[in-house]
Amino acid sequence: MVTAARRAALARRAALAEMAALLLVGAGCASVQTLSFSTPPTTTLSQGSAQEATLPTNLSSIRQQGVAGVTTTTVPAIGPGNASLNGTVFGPDGPVAGATVEADRVVGDHVSSTRTATAADGSWTIAGILGGRYRVRAWQSPSLDLTTPQVLFLGATQSLTVSLELSTYTGPTVASSMSPSLPQVGQLANLVVQATDPIVGIDGVLRYKPDVGDTVALSGANWQVMGANLQITDVNGEVLFQVSCQLAGADPLGAIVGSASLMPLDVPPCVSPPPPTTSTTTLFGAPCPTTTTSFPGVVPTTTTPFGGC
Repeated sequence: MVTAARRAALARRAALAEMAALLLVGAGCASVQTLSFSTPPTTTLSQGSAQEATLPTNLSSIRQQGVAGVTTTTVPAIGPGNASLNGTVFGPDGPVAGATVEADRVVGDHVSSTRTATAADGSWTIAGILGGRYRVRAWQSPSLDLTTPQVLFLGATQSLTVSLELSTYTGPTVASSMSPSLPQVGQLANLVVQATDPIVGIDGVLRYKPDVGDTVALSGANWQVMGANLQITDVNGEVLFQVSCQLAGADPLGAIVGSASLMPLDVPPCVSPPPPTTSTTTLFGAPCPTTTTSFPGVVPTTTTPFGGC
């Protein structure tokens, strides 16, 4: 049987144990500190162990595989339709057989084309096309061409007749350029003459091909040629002359290329040289004045009165 004294001793012992536990908990909380870690050591790569960059500094060196596909553009239809074009192609000698006629249907910035050939009487027809804005031209290689096509509007069910007139382009032809642009009477000027042969391609485009290795001579009553008046054209079909006009005004000047007839050159009119300038100077202490006369391009002359003043 537990006595009262024994119960009191057990109670005191439990109280002391509880107090000791509380003291231990308080001491543990008071000892909590912030954790810290030391800085890790720096790692240095030895020579030769550096890794290359994943991407090159210049990305333009990277090649990528192409993607299969096609480039598409919107091409307007030219047919089928219920409209038509017809007409006749003429040249300097009458109707032209075997000429090419092209009709271009223009929609915005896009063009569709169709071609046909003229019959023996120069007639042609393009049927079964749509209406709209058209550009029509014709040619016959190598010398007949229509350099300015006809532009027209064709109704949806309209049948329109168009006559086309071709011009003849045969060579040689000449063009010229002069320096100075206004030559002076009695003064030398450089004249470049270019000889070309026009040719109409199978595409109907007129081109001028240099006439290489041909002879060129000048002809003009009031022009003087310095040096040889027979030159050979270079790879550009050009020759250089030094000329001098003898009269002021528009003086005709022509060129003969090979065995062709004389062809006029587009040269500027000659101008009279400016009048001479005269100045009189009296030197300090000198009894007589001196007169200086200057002409353009000529060394000035100084004159002193003969015999003194």
